Amino acid sequence: MLAVAVGTALAMGGCSAAYVENDTASVLLVVNSIAGGSPVLSDVRSGTNNDTVINCVTTVSLTARSKNPVVPSGAAEDVRVTRYTISYQRSDGRNVEGLDVPYTFSGNMTLLVPTSADSVEFSLDLVRHQAKLEPPLINIQGTQLITMFANLTVFGETISGKAVSAKGSVQVTFADYAQGTTTCEGS
Repeated sequence: MLAVAVGTALAMGGCSAAYVENDTASVLLVVNSIAGGSPVLSDVRSGTNNDTVINCVTTVSLTARSKNPVVPSGAAEDVRVTRYTISYQRSDGRNVEGLDVPYTFSGNMTLLVPTSADSVEFSLDLVRHQAKLEPPLINIQGTQLITMFANLTVFGETISGKAVSAKGSVQVTFADYAQGTTTCEGS
């Protein structure tokens, strides 16, 4: 009986949630929303002669929360976000970068997310100029459209030096929209 109990305890030793094992920080970084949680419409061309290409900028909301809400968190658990990555995917499985979806890109940033704050909002490029000047987005004309998902990963560390990251996703529909549509707007 004792052997069974010891064997079970050893087997259960590796059973814990991924957020406990992947991040060594005492806080969780959470993407609350991208574009307020709404799907995004991104105009591939704008201007009076469809001769203007503009970044698609959107708002992201982040929160940092203690993994143990019973223990009060201090400034050492505040998170400094230092970079982000955006990758794209389509639901039909066609995901070759530069052919079916725009290329993945990264950006640097500096943003403090205090554990005492309800949330912190910031803007970032969801779709860059370059992506609209390369396939598949440059090929969109007339009534064509492509719907895909922009996957955001933000990276940072607590003030005490422990790595944290968070992920979020938003649906983006690309088209050469009618005159008057801004480059990036929630639907």
